[in-house]
Amino acid sequence: MAMHRRRATGVNFEDELAALTSGTAFADRSDVGRLGIEGADALDLLNRLTTNKLEELPEGEARATVVTNGDGRVIDFVALAAVSSGLLALTSPGRATAVIDWFDTYTFSEEITVIDRTADTGQLSLAGPAAVESLERAGAPVGGLALDRVCEAKLGGASVVVWHSLPGGADGYEIIVDAADAEAVQAALAAAGATPVSADAWEAYRIANGMPAFGSEFGEFNNPLEPRLLGAISDDKGCYTGQEVIARLQTYRKVQRRLMSVALSGPAEAGAQLMSDDAKAGMLTSVVRGPAGYVALALVAAKQATAGSVLSVDGGDTSATLHEPSYALSTEPVDP
Repeated sequence: MAMHRRRATGVNFEDELAALTSGTAFADRSDVGRLGIEGADALDLLNRLTTNKLEELPEGEARATVVTNGDGRVIDFVALAAVSSGLLALTSPGRATAVIDWFDTYTFSEEITVIDRTADTGQLSLAGPAAVESLERAGAPVGGLALDRVCEAKLGGASVVVWHSLPGGADGYEIIVDAADAEAVQAALAAAGATPVSADAWEAYRIANGMPAFGSEFGEFNNPLEPRLLGAISDDKGCYTGQEVIARLQTYRKVQRRLMSVALSGPAEAGAQLMSDDAKAGMLTSVVRGPAGYVALALVAAKQATAGSVLSVDGGDTSATLHEPSYALSTEPVDP
């Protein structure tokens, strides 16, 4: 990724990252799938098809969960929130249809309606230590909104859902708005001091925070334990699709790989092998060049996945130093 190149936002890459990490910035992430879910049996069905407890979800609360198949593989990592109109679900980009189809496969006599709202809504992800101040200046009084809570507010004269979460792997807010009002909300945030940033900058922010993404760190090629989605997995709920496989992996410590953050000594590409002497130890899944050099995410063999370990990239001179992903540290259950 080239440095100093100016983006469509009019801000160079380094300044975009500085806004995300030291000030406040927003990215247009309307490519994220958005579903509206209604019906008396909606939560019951979702509870039977996903990894987290969903027997109840009071209005205003949000919860992450993983949709898994019978083999315990990831269909998608989904965030759910209870709003006044029902349930709002956020899927990975391009995964709305797959999630809807999966729910449809297991819907028989249940009273549930799932509507793809991706095209008629927009989504902005707001991040940075001054994010809440920007929202307040823009007219949305969300200073008391706790993590994993949502509220309805006005921004730029438009009705929005403000969702306090971990967008890009760190504290921030998702803002959901009707597509016709998206530009007005962006203008209101910019006027309140938030910097618009490019998709490239947001991707760099995600990787630096250790936030896994569909197709790179998780998907139907692995189980949710490898990308360290433990914060979205209940270990004491009733049966759900894929539970036996996931429980067995946890109980017998059979997880083959773990997601780790990586500091690289030089350039590398996603898909490169990480080596320990002459043995394969993992694979780079996402790579970006940031202000401090190249950083990456990798799925690493469990026995090698230790903070401070140094591996080589494709057996060459580029070294890969492992450390714990901050998103995993923020969301994984802490042993008493």
